Amino acid sequence: MIDYIRTMVKGDHAANDQVEARLDQLGWEGFPTLLGAVFYYAVNRRFDDRTAPGEIIRFVADMRATVPPGVPEIDPAAAEALIRAALDPDVETDVEPQMGGRIQGLAIIRILGGGDVSDAELDALLVDAAALASRV
Repeated sequence: MIDYIRTMVKGDHAANDQVEARLDQLGWEGFPTLLGAVFYYAVNRRFDDRTAPGEIIRFVADMRATVPPGVPEIDPAAAEALIRAALDPDVETDVEPQMGGRIQGLAIIRILGGGDVSDAELDALLVDAAALASRV
């Protein structure tokens, strides 16, 4: 599952398709927890508890504007709430799981993709996220 997220972030679609096919055979159990942990670390890499609400709103707007054609729309209020919840555990969210997964995946790609994160930094973040997901 870590390879799936790594290839997703790197934009390696061929490798991502191969990993996805393997996971379709083996099962995706635990993936939502891992995705949530990667999202948590990615968001906390990009933002902190002093981040102004407007910066999160702009991030979500930019993220929505760059969604490729054919990808389902994401709810901006839900995206903003999930980001705030990753920064502050007291923020409550009520986001449908499928929408939450789409938001998390897009935010992860937006924050960690595009060459802004080195391979070593990405690997370290994924190891931390896997460790966190295994404790949940």
